[in-house]
Amino acid sequence: MKVLYAAKIIDLAQLQQTLLLIKCFKAHQVDTDVILSGNSLSKPTSKLVIEEIEALKAGSCLVKHKPIRFTKTFRQKMADIFTNRAHFKLANYDLVITDNESIVAWSAKLSGIPVMALGHHEAVNHYQLPFEGANLSRIWQQWLIPADYRLGFHWIPFAQNILPPIVPRYHTTCIKNKVVVYLPSEKIEAIESLFTSFPNTEFYCYHPAAEMKSVGNIHYRSDDHEQLLNDMKSCKGVITHAQFEVINAALNMGKSLLIKPLEQELVQVIDASLLIKLGWAKQMHYLNPNAVEDFLETDAKKTVDFSADPCVLVEWIKAEQWHDVTELHDSAWKTLKVG
Repeated sequence: MKVLYAAKIIDLAQLQQTLLLIKCFKAHQVDTDVILSGNSLSKPTSKLVIEEIEALKAGSCLVKHKPIRFTKTFRQKMADIFTNRAHFKLANYDLVITDNESIVAWSAKLSGIPVMALGHHEAVNHYQLPFEGANLSRIWQQWLIPADYRLGFHWIPFAQNILPPIVPRYHTTCIKNKVVVYLPSEKIEAIESLFTSFPNTEFYCYHPAAEMKSVGNIHYRSDDHEQLLNDMKSCKGVITHAQFEVINAALNMGKSLLIKPLEQELVQVIDASLLIKLGWAKQMHYLNPNAVEDFLETDAKKTVDFSADPCVLVEWIKAEQWHDVTELHDSAWKTLKVG
């Protein structure tokens, strides 16, 4: 079996998910090519993971790394699609898997190759996840990523083709006065003004505009996802936007969550709403000191263990019975543990 795996990488967590899946493809002797795109590939921590993916060249798993930044005009995108289409026909793929990579999806579709779309966006845009205002987003997503088969990652099994997130296992501790803050869309001045009001708590604030320094009880760190995860392992709670990958890690570590969803991002609004319904997080709509005070008095949440074996998905793909997701769904969710 020969597979092309293409992912538009948004952050390190998604890249790590790709690595876990490619390792499983190799272990199951599936000949796999990989195309990666996205601006975050240039970050130092991303390069280390990419090196691990490239190291899988040996044996039956051929890995190609193409950090393509696809051009923006429609004419240039069409040229990319037809260039890839010619390559895909020669490569003789049995399946193309796309994680939000639209150019690759269209290239494969026009080449007559089966396309499988997977990722969190597939779950959020699922018709069985009711949310007012989401219909237009669903229509756009299905046009943007044409696919014969779709698998979504989310926190509850609301449909047969929804799987739990692929999250690594973490060894954690809990420093009761340590809180990690990841609010990259907020101004640093506003963050500092808010958290200086709570001098008994040490806040580790990650921000793309921050330099590594401490101001009283606030410890600034640059936007380094790997170091962010390291600090999360030892904190009591996490204050963040409703970013799926960060929330997955926090839930798996058993950390309390205070989320401030970005109102202009529908995915975050949907995810925040679901988290509140599940009772897995508290929410604030602005930098609210009362919400922070209430959050700091909250005990750590129970761990939600999403650490299912990603090879279950690979085994299902290799079996080529892609129209039947029942067994995959049941197998993936039976290991979920809360508590």
